[in-house]
Amino acid sequence: KGALDRITLAAARELAHLGVTANVINPGPIDTGWMSEEIREHCIRHTPLGRLGTPQDTAHLVDFLCSREGEWINGQLLMSNGGIA
Repeated sequence: KGALDRITLAAARELAHLGVTANVINPGPIDTGWMSEEIREHCIRHTPLGRLGTPQDTAHLVDFLCSREGEWINGQLLMSNGGIA
């Protein structure tokens, strides 16, 4: 994961002339069934929004980035984690 932001920046620059954007999403704790109850409770307590993320939360962000409205966003590491600092 450490190199992914560098790859994203390089791809954003190298592919821009083709109309291709490159971004990476860090979705934080997503409720996909992998967490124990202890981990779930810990994550919920430490998330300012008071809930876990859902696959739909991430999908909505991807949908936006792939839309005309999101075409100006390029070369970004986007934190989509409910406000976890």
